[in-house]
Amino acid sequence: MQEHQTDTNEVVEHWEQADLVSRPKWPKVIGIISIVWGSLGLFCGGLGLVGLPFSEKLSSMALQNGEPAPYGSVATGTDYAITGIGFCLALLLLFAGIACVSYRPLTRMMHLLYGGISIPLVVWSFLNQQHKLELNKQWAEQYPDNPVAQTMLGQGGQTGEIIGLVLLIVLGFGVPVFYLLWFGVIKTKPEQITGGDEGVY
Repeated sequence: MQEHQTDTNEVVEHWEQADLVSRPKWPKVIGIISIVWGSLGLFCGGLGLVGLPFSEKLSSMALQNGEPAPYGSVATGTDYAITGIGFCLALLLLFAGIACVSYRPLTRMMHLLYGGISIPLVVWSFLNQQHKLELNKQWAEQYPDNPVAQTMLGQGGQTGEIIGLVLLIVLGFGVPVFYLLWFGVIKTKPEQITGGDEGVY
């Protein structure tokens, strides 16, 4: 009886070791990145949704001479749509990351869906921000004596625009493009995610 139990334990241990060997390591790494990035997106998106109704009022508080709030600070339906879709995409990426660390093949389609929607959303967001910057410049030209207007028209405002553009290219495009290439070109088979006898990871 003891010999039979020992044989059974050896078989179980053998299969556990084989399972560990066959599991690729990259889903854990990609999954953790997606969970962190998705969680950050949920946090920022949540703050954005909460703050949008108060953006105009907060901008007005920084003014001193009773001027109207900068035109670009007024929240529009486009702002709510972009922020809301971004929040949903962050939630999708969070679950995609959880599926990835769990070695679920569904993670591939979830990441591809995230990447496919994120890129046009980033373009839409960029165009919307450019429109808002133009509105703010118009406001600054109408109220040139205001310190806020001077900041918008000065070197500081231009530096902020450049930094925003760099972040948009590196993060806004870089992350979804990486997911599209990784899951759309490199890791296209379920066994590359779950592990298997094929050994192609």
